[in-house]
Amino acid sequence: MNQQLIFNNDFQYDPERQAVRFSCLIAGLKVNCFIVLPASTEPAQFLTAVKAEAFSWEDSAEQAIAADAFNPAGEIWL
Repeated sequence: MNQQLIFNNDFQYDPERQAVRFSCLIAGLKVNCFIVLPASTEPAQFLTAVKAEAFSWEDSAEQAIAADAFNPAGEIWL
């Protein structure tokens, strides 16, 4: 595990962005990561599913961060 990258356990649904949001700290800097809500999916069910697979989503975010896949706002979208 990368000691410079720490994931917070703060998964929540963001209705404005239609995505589940979670965050991580990269050398002390907070970065928001988003997982887009699939079409025809209930937000509460999707949030539950994302939480159940948190480690997989964190791995995906770690790979995106390593690939420097930040958008102009400094966010990671999965």
